[in-house]
Amino acid sequence: MTMTETETVSLGDYLFQRIHQLGITKILGCPGDFNMTLLDHIFNVEGLDWVGNCNELNAAYAADGYGRVRGLPGVLVTTYGVGELSAINGVSGAFAEHVPVLHIVGTPARPEMEYRMWMHHTLPAGSDSESPDHHVYQRMSAPVRCVCAVLDDVDTLTEEIDRVLITIWRKSLPGYIYVPLDIVNAPVPKSKLDMELKFKIINPDPSLEDALVLEILDAIYKSKSPTILVDILARRHRSRKLVMELIDKTRIPSFSTDMAKGFVDEDHPAFVGQYNGRLSLPGVAEAVERSDVVINIGPLISDSNTGGFTRFIEDKHLIVLHPSYVEVFGVRHEGLHFLPILEKLVAKIDKSKLAKFRTAESFNIGPPKVVESPADISNSYFYKYIGDNFLQANDIVFADSGTAQYGINDARFPKNINFTTQLYYSSIGFALPAALGACVAQREIDAEGGAKARVVLFEGDGSAMMTIQELSTVTRNGYNPIIFLINNSGYTIERAIHGPEAKYNDISPNWHWTELFKTFGADESKYFAAKVTSKKALEDLLASKEFAEAESKARFVEVVMDKMDIPWRLSGQMAIMGEKVKQWFIDYSTERGEVPRAV
Repeated sequence: MTMTETETVSLGDYLFQRIHQLGITKILGCPGDFNMTLLDHIFNVEGLDWVGNCNELNAAYAADGYGRVRGLPGVLVTTYGVGELSAINGVSGAFAEHVPVLHIVGTPARPEMEYRMWMHHTLPAGSDSESPDHHVYQRMSAPVRCVCAVLDDVDTLTEEIDRVLITIWRKSLPGYIYVPLDIVNAPVPKSKLDMELKFKIINPDPSLEDALVLEILDAIYKSKSPTILVDILARRHRSRKLVMELIDKTRIPSFSTDMAKGFVDEDHPAFVGQYNGRLSLPGVAEAVERSDVVINIGPLISDSNTGGFTRFIEDKHLIVLHPSYVEVFGVRHEGLHFLPILEKLVAKIDKSKLAKFRTAESFNIGPPKVVESPADISNSYFYKYIGDNFLQANDIVFADSGTAQYGINDARFPKNINFTTQLYYSSIGFALPAALGACVAQREIDAEGGAKARVVLFEGDGSAMMTIQELSTVTRNGYNPIIFLINNSGYTIERAIHGPEAKYNDISPNWHWTELFKTFGADESKYFAAKVTSKKALEDLLASKEFAEAESKARFVEVVMDKMDIPWRLSGQMAIMGEKVKQWFIDYSTERGEVPRAV
């Protein structure tokens, strides 16, 4: 039977129907002349809709935030060249931190690209006289994607789309689909939509899995002082249910890293604290590093997630379960995903063979340091108060790159908090559009009957200036995040690094933050905004009937702090890294016969 004799759908319809089959109901992005005919096909799919962003970078951040909350790919559509390059920083952050994102790019038609026509948005190849290479942008995105499909072969269109979706899911990383303008309406077999997408992760050697599971179980049964250390890739790879089952079955004392804060409920009987090397609370580092077995699930080893590389866990005590490898006491097995192994491990645990381990209460963990501030509201006070009195079970919490991502670690989280801070990639301005993406995701979860959740954002004024226009997207779509805008007069995190009084760390001091909703044309029924400068004002506001009754609106609270109020973890990180960088520079220069100079 030929294609003309079978029932077909357009390529554009197929693409968006496949996306909708995953449970995705919103497409993010910006229109452009090379993608608009593709965008028309969104509205051919019942239950699928468009959420337009103010620019492509913000769309990528929003897709990232969606992916972190939903566990499904956040989908954004941009136009060729100028649009896709604008988004690439946001996609890079998703790649760095293992977030599933699908970036769809509308490109010029195939003959325009093959004949290297001088279309707008192109770059000259080599000299100005050489006709443009239309595929140059595809090569630019190669380092920040796990998979790519260029839909230029009519015989493989559906297979290529399916391959990208499956790979993004399995690897929890961004992928790209390039859709030429002339292929959007190409007919493809409708029956292909009935073929199941197979997402299950299967390692190549089940017998090796079994052997590793037995080795790990033997180590656990022999251990007298084991610990479980959970990191962010455990959440990114959808393992929370399995990890919590492991903790519940074994009652092994458990810790999270700063990036994985909230993954293990902080009131769980086995939860001890956050491990971040020398920047942990007193007693935490000793507890982890003196364990005879440390089961490290989903590690992301970066400077800020290890207390400035002060994580000291010996290989002879370490079991690592990672998406790309499994390592047991220094022996690494590449190409193994930890999920199938963790699943077998949980199923085979024999509680009768476990020793009686220490309880969380038996560890002598000290309190966080208190940093005084000339302003009435300090970081030390604010985040502790927020944790003790404001956050609720199931909240989705974002802290932007800056003082917020360090200060919030002093907050004690209630149950089932989904926490995001882009501590590794640290793109300032990420969190506000990412919180928008979280709102999109939570609305889908609500529609499916899932747990109700608030989206709560903590962001500094310098970060907010970079992406604040997405407030208009929030109110236009009726989303209701709670935003705490930390007004500390500029880039305080940069002041902590260098130039505390330098002009380049200042920002415009005269923004009227609480009036921005009006500037963006929001109806007063869509938002609540207030400014607080004292503890009493903050506490009264958050306890007020007016604030509570605004729960269906976007709520915005400007919190004024001193510009040099630096959370203790941030100042500690800078001190540790400052000394390390100096030593690295001395060693580097000495190796090359150079005279070491001041950094």
